[in-house]
Amino acid sequence: MDVRVRLQSLFAPALVVSFAVAASVIASTHVASKAYVRRATAAAEQYRTINVKGSVRERITSDQAVWRIRVSGLAPDLQAAYAVVERGVEQVQAFLKEQEFRSEEVGLGAISTNTYYATDEKGRQTRSVQEYELSRWFMVTTTDVQRINRSAGEVTRLIREGVRVESYAPEYYYSKLAELKVELIGKAAADARARADSIARAAGARVTEVRDAQTGVMQITRPHSTETSYEGMFDTSTIEKDVTVVITLTLGIEAG
Repeated sequence: MDVRVRLQSLFAPALVVSFAVAASVIASTHVASKAYVRRATAAAEQYRTINVKGSVRERITSDQAVWRIRVSGLAPDLQAAYAVVERGVEQVQAFLKEQEFRSEEVGLGAISTNTYYATDEKGRQTRSVQEYELSRWFMVTTTDVQRINRSAGEVTRLIREGVRVESYAPEYYYSKLAELKVELIGKAAADARARADSIARAAGARVTEVRDAQTGVMQITRPHSTETSYEGMFDTSTIEKDVTVVITLTLGIEAG
């Protein structure tokens, strides 16, 4: 009897410790399990997103224009070529004044010279000068875009008068593109958010915060054009232009 009592006395503390350890392990496992579930839920929430594109297109009117005109003279003698160029320059200046361009709107570049050499019977270039070509560039810059548009169509009369003139297509620009881009990005973002809200409601969910936003390049094209470019379009051929901005939003979603 004494032996059994002593054995019970020895085992009792061990059993208590075992039960305590087991309870502690169970409790720790339960806590760790809850923490794991919370982390898994948080991770699932983190990746529960929707990607939506928004876009906006707006028509603008150019408020600046640049027009380049080249006048040239060709003659076997350098002085003769120079005289032809100077007469042409005077006629172009008179034409631009008649079109009511102000002196500060008209720039005139320096004379450039090209020398053309004669060739022999075998087609090889010789050191004998055949002709000299002298040229000067006009650059007309103005905010009166309609005047440039009209004048460019009338410059052919100088050709009829014998002036060696090349009229390049006017280039039309808009001076407030930076401000416009900020405005259009806001409108495109609002469009993307509206699309996301509509999709989420249809799926029984709700859109939360914006997690990422990526803005595409600005596309400036002729009216009604569908052209796009990875680097961005920048058409200068028309006074009226369409400006398009696209933005991609990544938004969080949760059960509605």
